[in-house]
Amino acid sequence: MISVIVPVYNTERYVGQCIESVLASAYNDFELILVNDGSTDRSIEVCRKYREQDCRIRLIEQKHMGVSIARNRGLRESRGEWIVFVDSDDLISPDFLYLASRREYGEYDLLLFDFVCLQEKRQPFIGARRCAFKHYEEGRYKVRYFEYADREEMLRHLLNMQQIVKGGKTSLCSPCAKVYRKSVIERYSIQFPEDIAIGEDRIYNIEYFMRSNLCIYVQKPVYLVRNRPGSAMRGFCADYLSMDTRYQERLEGIIKREGMLPLLKRAYYNSVLMSMADVLIRGIFHPDSTRTDAENRMLCRKMEKNRIYQRAMKEFWKTGRMPRRVLLLFYRLRCYRMVKLMCRVSRWILFGE
Repeated sequence: MISVIVPVYNTERYVGQCIESVLASAYNDFELILVNDGSTDRSIEVCRKYREQDCRIRLIEQKHMGVSIARNRGLRESRGEWIVFVDSDDLISPDFLYLASRREYGEYDLLLFDFVCLQEKRQPFIGARRCAFKHYEEGRYKVRYFEYADREEMLRHLLNMQQIVKGGKTSLCSPCAKVYRKSVIERYSIQFPEDIAIGEDRIYNIEYFMRSNLCIYVQKPVYLVRNRPGSAMRGFCADYLSMDTRYQERLEGIIKREGMLPLLKRAYYNSVLMSMADVLIRGIFHPDSTRTDAENRMLCRKMEKNRIYQRAMKEFWKTGRMPRRVLLLFYRLRCYRMVKLMCRVSRWILFGE
């Protein structure tokens, strides 16, 4: 059986579509675990309605504690041999669970699939779902195999946020569009870290990749991501610096514990530098920030004192794209007006804002 875990928080407009996409699966031996994480809108009412209609749905209610705690709660309550995570505003294809259940894939600890991303404001979501998946019929996709010896390569791609094969559309950082073996999760007590608010997905996948023996990549889109204009990935985060600091400490601890730092040194520091750029763009010089220029300068000085950032900055001109190198160069030179300008330009290039 497959356990599909869906954390739900204030997505009343979308969670019904998400549930229906799971219920429309060609494979029927699954349980759908909805974890309502203290929603304050009508999400819980939508979930209750669907639970009454289908006995495969289980609804868990808890106060708002965050997505990691909600996913971990779903893991503890799950009864399946395989685990699938779905976000409550996304959809899956009708054949996702069928592909996950295929007997020839049963010996693998991890199954990876492709994503389809959709800008919600550009076209109707449900119609786009049909268009997104219809061109990938059975037998028209590639399958790649990875063994335990390939874990260094997998981790390097994860840290660099790169595709594992050219032309792929998977994400090694996200827990979605993947199938995990529950026995591996239980054997090594792998869970989403509940004390950090960013990077928790990457920590979970790194821990799992360290423990899994065989992995298969089915180069076929089975998961449709809804990119909403108000997504949290674009918004201002006042506490981004302290949250990223906790994430970096956890990441460094895992890589050192496994003795992987010498092998992953360049990819690891590239990952830290990417995070530093994000801190500057979303956490310090975001246009929605109400802090003064003096307060922003103090935060930048605080970044300079962080030992992990200090080590990564020794490599800042050796890796990454030129715009990031220039941004971090101005940060290093304490030319904060230029840093602020580049952060604004970066948002305009990425999001048109």
